Amino acid sequence: MIVLAVDPGPTTNGVVVYDGARVLYASKNDTIADVYALIEDNAHGAEFVACERVQSYGIAGASLLRTAEVYGGIQRTAEVAGLPFDGIYRRDVCNELHVKGKGRDQQVRQRMIEMHGGSKAEAIGTKRAPGPLYGVTSHAWQALGLAVVARERALVDFGGTDDG
Repeated sequence: MIVLAVDPGPTTNGVVVYDGARVLYASKNDTIADVYALIEDNAHGAEFVACERVQSYGIAGASLLRTAEVYGGIQRTAEVAGLPFDGIYRRDVCNELHVKGKGRDQQVRQRMIEMHGGSKAEAIGTKRAPGPLYGVTSHAWQALGLAVVARERALVDFGGTDDG
């Protein structure tokens, strides 16, 4: 099952298209228009869209509100495109990846590397010899963690197969 996952932001988004074994597309700074186009065109064959849900811890500002609007737009675009959608809170992604404590961004990155080869050299690789996570940087790591969790949930919920 191929998942298009988005770590939303007020102006740019981390995006990954992931097939269970390798990243097919990664960007750390897609605009919302770029994300909408990825969903609508579906050039990478995504079967599912996941987006990190926005959560406020008592402080709401313009950035949080704009990110919530972005989340809603992604949800609506997936619906119109006929793709299943799942919104997952970041804390749930971290829990399912067994990431705890401070420095979660770095821990999510390390967990993804461990799950896809064990070492940075194997998981990420180089331009000449790209690994399964080649091209993932910055906010795309969070989108990848989301994709891994969303894919596992979708396989359970939709009775899919883990065929890559």
